[in-house]
Amino acid sequence: MSDLTKMLGVLVITVVIPLAVLLGIWADILPQSVQVAIGLMGVILAIAYIVGGNLLLMWSDIKNGRYSNKS
Repeated sequence: MSDLTKMLGVLVITVVIPLAVLLGIWADILPQSVQVAIGLMGVILAIAYIVGGNLLLMWSDIKNGRYSNKS
Protein backbone atom coordinates (compact mmCIF):
# COMPACT_ATOMS: atom_id res chain seq x y z
CA MET A 1 0.00 0.00 0.00
CA SER A 2 1.18 3.47 -0.71
CA ASP A 3 1.79 6.02 2.00
CA LEU A 4 -1.18 8.10 0.84
CA THR A 5 -3.54 5.14 1.20
CA LYS A 6 -2.21 4.40 4.68
CA MET A 7 -2.59 8.04 5.73
CA LEU A 8 -6.15 8.22 4.43
CA GLY A 9 -7.02 4.99 6.20
CA VAL A 10 -5.66 6.29 9.49
CA LEU A 11 -7.58 9.55 9.08
CA VAL A 12 -10.81 7.70 8.34
CA ILE A 13 -10.39 5.42 11.35
CA THR A 14 -9.30 8.12 13.79
CA VAL A 15 -11.35 11.13 12.64
CA VAL A 16 -14.22 10.36 10.29
CA ILE A 17 -15.75 7.31 11.99
CA PRO A 18 -15.70 8.74 15.55
CA LEU A 19 -17.03 12.07 14.27
CA ALA A 20 -19.86 10.30 12.43
CA VAL A 21 -20.74 8.34 15.57
CA LEU A 22 -20.70 11.48 17.73
CA LEU A 23 -22.84 13.39 15.24
CA GLY A 24 -25.24 10.45 15.07
CA ILE A 25 -25.58 10.49 18.86
CA TRP A 26 -25.93 14.28 18.97
CA ALA A 27 -28.60 14.34 16.23
CA ASP A 28 -30.51 11.38 17.78
CA ILE A 29 -30.08 9.35 14.60
CA LEU A 30 -28.65 6.32 16.38
CA PRO A 31 -30.96 4.25 18.59
CA GLN A 32 -30.39 4.51 22.34
CA SER A 33 -29.22 0.89 22.60
CA VAL A 34 -26.47 1.57 20.06
CA GLN A 35 -25.47 4.71 21.97
CA VAL A 36 -25.18 2.73 25.20
CA ALA A 37 -23.18 0.01 23.46
CA ILE A 38 -20.77 2.59 22.01
CA GLY A 39 -20.32 4.18 25.43
CA LEU A 40 -19.68 0.84 27.11
CA MET A 41 -17.23 -0.15 24.39
CA GLY A 42 -15.37 3.13 24.86
CA VAL A 43 -15.09 2.59 28.62
CA ILE A 44 -13.95 -1.02 28.18
CA LEU A 45 -11.34 -0.04 25.58
CA ALA A 46 -10.05 2.77 27.80
CA ILE A 47 -9.69 0.41 30.76
CA ALA A 48 -7.97 -2.22 28.59
CA TYR A 49 -5.60 0.41 27.19
CA ILE A 50 -4.63 1.74 30.62
CA VAL A 51 -4.29 -1.64 32.32
CA GLY A 52 -2.56 -3.24 29.34
CA GLY A 53 -0.10 -0.37 29.02
CA ASN A 54 0.77 -0.52 32.71
CA LEU A 55 1.25 -4.28 32.56
CA LEU A 56 3.47 -3.93 29.49
CA LEU A 57 5.61 -1.30 31.20
CA MET A 58 5.90 -3.37 34.38
CA TRP A 59 6.80 -6.47 32.37
CA SER A 60 9.55 -4.61 30.51
CA ASP A 61 10.92 -3.29 33.85
CA ILE A 62 10.98 -6.82 35.27
CA LYS A 63 12.68 -8.21 32.15
CA ASN A 64 15.34 -5.49 32.29
CA GLY A 65 16.10 -6.31 35.92
CA ARG A 66 14.97 -3.02 37.40
CA TYR A 67 13.62 -4.69 40.51
CA SER A 68 16.44 -7.15 41.12
CA ASN A 69 18.58 -6.99 44.27
CA LYS A 70 21.90 -6.08 42.66
CA SER A 71 23.29 -3.67 45.26
